[in-house]
Amino acid sequence: AVISYQLLAFFPTLNDQESIATDTPQVRRDFAKLHLLVMILNLSSLISLPLLPRQKKETRELVAKGEKSTFWGVYTIGSAFTFLCYSTVVTYITVKYHDVYGCMKILGGGGCSADESSGTALFLVSAILLYCYGTNFYLSFWPILKGEQKFSWTMFT
Repeated sequence: AVISYQLLAFFPTLNDQESIATDTPQVRRDFAKLHLLVMILNLSSLISLPLLPRQKKETRELVAKGEKSTFWGVYTIGSAFTFLCYSTVVTYITVKYHDVYGCMKILGGGGCSADESSGTALFLVSAILLYCYGTNFYLSFWPILKGEQKFSWTMFT
């Protein structure tokens, strides 16, 4: 996941090969924390299951009703395009120009200067998480909280 590059800004012991090569308990602990955080983010994607139609029958019902939304169509295509471009650019820069931009915290480096802030990486990670979880919450769980729908464990199956 590309977001793990930005998460590296919060684990300075994992930013260079020399500190990883020392294999100290601190490096192992930081790697375990980072790996656990990435695993939790990956597993948390399961909460978006209610957004998917459960079976062919439900999909056919949606098509038969003729429900269309230009806004959500543009939102979905725009989101997919934005995240594809973002991941491509970040991956390309970190591989091709590692010697020039590899130190930048927003790309997973330790910082190009001693006073470089982790603020941009924190903002980027926060914006991505807010976007992903906020959209899911608004579409799946907000109607339940407002009382328009009832919660059911079957929404996850």
